[in-house]
Amino acid sequence: MAKKYKRVIAPRLANGERRESFGHGLPPQIKQGLRLIAKQENKSMSWVMEEVIIKYFRMKTPEYIERKK
Repeated sequence: MAKKYKRVIAPRLANGERRESFGHGLPPQIKQGLRLIAKQENKSMSWVMEEVIIKYFRMKTPEYIERKK
């Protein structure tokens, strides 16, 4: 039986802000594309969306709290 891997969720923001719930109104095709990217990168869909938006708008990447392993 293949070993299941947990997806990696986005790290917490260092400034303590909470992330907004987002993406509920996206078309199914867009959501499916984001799901495929997230699965390939072993990340949560919200983290993939965050990275896409940061890169698209050439925003400064926020500081994250390092995750315990």
